[in-house]
Amino acid sequence: MSQIEKNLPEDLNALRTRINEYCAAWTTQAGQPNWSKIEQLYADEELFHYDAVTPHSFTNVTGMKEAFAEMQKQLQLKSLKLTARDDLKTFRRGDLIWTTVLQDIVVESENGTELKMVQRQTGIWEERDGNWVMLHEHLSAPSSLQN
Repeated sequence: MSQIEKNLPEDLNALRTRINEYCAAWTTQAGQPNWSKIEQLYADEELFHYDAVTPHSFTNVTGMKEAFAEMQKQLQLKSLKLTARDDLKTFRRGDLIWTTVLQDIVVESENGTELKMVQRQTGIWEERDGNWVMLHEHLSAPSSLQN
């Protein structure tokens, strides 16, 4: 069994770039994320994603779009801003890397109400054709909101 390698500089650099692209794709001022960019981040049909938009689980970007539309309606979403913190951790075994990173979320509703949250994104990534794509993603709340 291969050993787990933690926080290799080349992995940190590559995945930090991908996670920043992820945050930029989900950030929206017009009510819709950049779905074409989001599609490039995921191994679409192999994606297993759960608990991101409660109570949804989905297995592809189409399901993700449907869950987002429902959340957008419920929250009366005007804008969404997602920013990764500088606490990325990478764990490599073979050609897979799993990551954890805290992300700050700012949501503004149509009535001007602002909601700020922190989420922990855990992702499992695989390199395909020179790009890292996410096979699995889990979003959760950190155990301490003082982070």
